[in-house]
Order: sequence, then C-alpha cells, then structure tokens
Amino acid sequence: MPFNSNHFLHPDDSAALQALKSIPGFTSLMKGFMKEFSERSVKLRCLSSYVRLGEDQLPRYKEMLKPICEKLGIPVPELYLMMDVRPNAFTTGENEAFIVLTTGLLETIPERLIPTVLAHECGHIACHHVLYRTMGNILFGTVSGGLNLLPLGGLFTIPLQMAFYHWMRCSEYSADRAAVLCDGNAENTAELCMRLAGFDQDIQGEMNLEAFLNQAREYRELVKDDSGNKGMESMLLMNASHPFSAVRALEAMEWTDTDQYRQILAGTYVPPEKPAEPAQKPLFDLGFDLNDIFKGFEPKKETAKRSTPAKRVCPSCGTENRPEAKFCMRCGTSLEPKKAVCPSCGEVLTGEELFCPKCGTKIEK
Repeated sequence: MPFNSNHFLHPDDSAALQALKSIPGFTSLMKGFMKEFSERSVKLRCLSSYVRLGEDQLPRYKEMLKPICEKLGIPVPELYLMMDVRPNAFTTGENEAFIVLTTGLLETIPERLIPTVLAHECGHIACHHVLYRTMGNILFGTVSGGLNLLPLGGLFTIPLQMAFYHWMRCSEYSADRAAVLCDGNAENTAELCMRLAGFDQDIQGEMNLEAFLNQAREYRELVKDDSGNKGMESMLLMNASHPFSAVRALEAMEWTDTDQYRQILAGTYVPPEKPAEPAQKPLFDLGFDLNDIFKGFEPKKETAKRSTPAKRVCPSCGTENRPEAKFCMRCGTSLEPKKAVCPSCGEVLTGEELFCPKCGTKIEK
C-alpha cells in the first residue's frame, strides 16, 4: 500500500503554505503566473536541450524510479539529464511532472544515493509541491540552467518573496521524509546532505556522519537563545530556497526516532485530529522588526513641538494657578500682567523698554 503524503507532510510545510496563500498579492501573482506559464514550453525545453533517460538511454536511472513511484502512489515521471557542473536535481511542470538531474550531481554523489535523490523529487510530486515550486523556481531563478523569467516582477512584494522562500525551504523537509520512507532509513538522506555540503566522490578519507550531525546540534545551540544569532540566521535564509544542509540532515535523522515514522512504516499510523504544531519559528520571526527597516527609508516628517503652557504664579502669595486663570485661586490677586505706560506721554509699553519709543522719556524700572 502506498505511503499517504498527508501522513508524512512536515507541519512546517503546511503551515508555511497557508501563510504564503494569506499574503496580500499572492492570488494576483498566481493568476499572472498561470497566464504566462506554459508547461508545453518546459517540455520542449527538456526535449530539445536535455537528455531524456529511459529504456534506450541510461536505463538504470529510470528503473530506479519505478519502485519509488509505486511506494508513493504516483505515476512515473519523465527523467532528464542536463549539463551543469553544479550538483542539483529539480522537479518542474504543472499537470505532468519532469525530474531533471544535473551532470554535476552524478559526479558528486555515489550512484547508490541516486535513488534517494529521486525519492526526494518524487516526494515533491506526492506532496503536490510541483506547481508552486515551479512557480518559485522560475520567478526567483533558482532552477539550474534557468528558464525564461516571466514578466511578473511588478507583482512582487518583499513579504511575498520571503513567504515563498520560507515555504520552499519547509517543503524540502516533507520531500526528505518521502526519501527516508522509501529508503527505510535516514542515513542516506543525511549522507546526501553531507556530500552536497562538501564531501564529493573525489575526497579521500572516511566520512564521519556523526560529526556532521554534531555541527547541526552546535548550530542549534548557537541560535537557540541568542537574538543576534537568530537575526543573522534569518538574514542568511532570507533568499534561500533550501534549508542548511547539516540542519536538514539532523532533521531527517531525528524524525526516524519518532512514533510517527515507525507507525507509518508499519502501516498503523492514524493522523491526530489536531494537526501538529510547526516546529520552526514563525514566518516573520527575524530577530528584528522588518517595519523598522522600511521606516529608515521613509522621509522624516517635521512634527510640531507641543509646549505645555506654564502655570501662572501669583505675585502676592506665590500660589501656582492654572495657565488660563486670571485671578489667584488662593488670595484673589489679579494674575493679568500690569501694563506699563510712559509717565510723560501715556504711551502703552511692553515693560521691556528703557526709553519711550514715542517721546524718548527714560523709563524708570
């Protein structure tokens, strides 16, 4: 019986997708993408520029796909090989999925790990990631070799882009779980992450997987309670389509120690009525307020300073009265300033003059 993708879907995956769909502008972007995107153009690109693998072309790779697709309950997709020195694999399409491997991938990892890669890509198909990931790969240019960028740049917003990248990273965890289930262990996925991080086939020496996992544990501790490190992590991940390799390896290994994994393998897993809480931090928990960054670019507005009216002090008893008072509330003395006049001509003065501005008489203080 095939594995049910709803059973192994990572909680961060589903939560991030819902968050993505709730971002203002996503619906418009999706409609625009569907209007411009042509699955036929992807097929033509694959047929014309890549090598299709099958019965007459490196058949062993296509044969690896069949048992994987049977376990995940999906049709066998077309498989292509493209010339690219970067080790990578991706799945694209809409109604019909295509898996593409790069020559750099075949040169970096041993052939025994190719089924793990294929199971991971098939996991994206089983979890219904393909359309959204195709959209993200094309719009953000994360596909190796690149496909033509669609003219939708005007629909981008920073929150939308951040949400899309966040979901793409979370979807990798679900695809990793599919590979773990197909392999029956997490060691292959963890080793794959380690090789993509720096251990290709040409490096001589024994690989120490536990040391690699310890890196991830140390990393977790560094960002656990340090707001500065959390902010730095968020900046590093802001435009990343994949999680960090070491963290990803540890995530896969830890999942095999759960009852959920064991029950799925045994065919006895019953999903809880309430979905599992996301394991990762909230979507925009960046360690800083994104709005504060935007405010730094806004023109500063002049704000009028409000001065508090001074209280009126009675000249007779010294009592402090309200600013608008005309008589002292304690002794009744008038609080209005006495008008000074010139003793010679009667000119009304402000009280600051030394000589009368009208007749020149010296004013005695």
